[in-house]
Amino acid sequence: MKDVKKLVSILCMTALVASLTACGQQEAAKPAADAATTEAAPAAAEKAPEETPEAIDFPEKTITLIQPWSLGGGPDVITRQIASYGEKWLGQPMIVENKTGGSGTIGMEAFLEAEDDGYTLFCCNGPLFSLTPSFIDVNYTINDITPIIGIRQTEFVILANPAQTGIKSLDDLKAYAKDHKITYATTGGPGNDSYTMISVLFAKLGFDAEPVPYDGGQDAINALVGGHVDIAIGSPPVYRDYVKEGTLSVLGTFIPDGIDVEGIGHIPSFKEQGIDAEFTGMDYLCVRSSVDPAKQKVIKDFVLKVYADPDFQKFMSDMGMVAWPAEADEIIKMINDQTEAMKEYIPLVQ
Repeated sequence: MKDVKKLVSILCMTALVASLTACGQQEAAKPAADAATTEAAPAAAEKAPEETPEAIDFPEKTITLIQPWSLGGGPDVITRQIASYGEKWLGQPMIVENKTGGSGTIGMEAFLEAEDDGYTLFCCNGPLFSLTPSFIDVNYTINDITPIIGIRQTEFVILANPAQTGIKSLDDLKAYAKDHKITYATTGGPGNDSYTMISVLFAKLGFDAEPVPYDGGQDAINALVGGHVDIAIGSPPVYRDYVKEGTLSVLGTFIPDGIDVEGIGHIPSFKEQGIDAEFTGMDYLCVRSSVDPAKQKVIKDFVLKVYADPDFQKFMSDMGMVAWPAEADEIIKMINDQTEAMKEYIPLVQ
């Protein structure tokens, strides 16, 4: 009997020890499991998708695009074509208002006086910051605007009317200048890029020449075609058809490597012809710097849709141009580069 009791006692002690060991293992396993969960949490957080920005109801009314250059010039023609897509992709009309004069400063003032609610855009260029302030007192700085997207890079060329002057080349111009005082048409006056660059050209050639400023590129070309001036500066699309039909001749461009224009061929740069005068301009859309970034994105996305449209691309191609979808950083860099280049050119024309 004593042996039976002893056996039962041993069995009970064995069961108790096994039970305590199992509990200890479970408690030890619990922190390990908790630690694994804690380590996994950051990884899961990293993989979580970014929060989608809340959609905004914009635009809810007509958007106005202020154009500081006159009707018919390159910037005007392109911005009107962009605006024509407003109702299709923005759901609201976009209209273009021309407010010309003061080398673009009249339009800039109107733009800055408008509400900073995203409903007023501006067709801007680099010289309004890199050049104009050296000739005109302005009340704005680059910090007042935010570039949204580029429109085009400007390829200025110098043109002549051979039927009026017999000038078909740069050498012809040099010969003509020996016996004549040159008159030349520009877009805008001092402070404007076209005025400055053609004036720089004549200064470097040492010619006695007189500028005749016009409000826009088409006006300048019309003056040359009509024989009112000897020379004019222009950019696509205003001069191309006149050159293709033989009414006007191209003497050169300020683009350093020259340009190739469909229907005309290669236009050599003045740099290639031994004259150190080069310049690449640009136009771009901007808003007030205080405009809600979400609204800025809506406008930018809209313009990118326009640029991707086959009809718009054909429109640009037919005029010998391509859209320039530059980001804000690239635009600002070009303005800074222009500012440096103008330090050499401005003293030649002041």
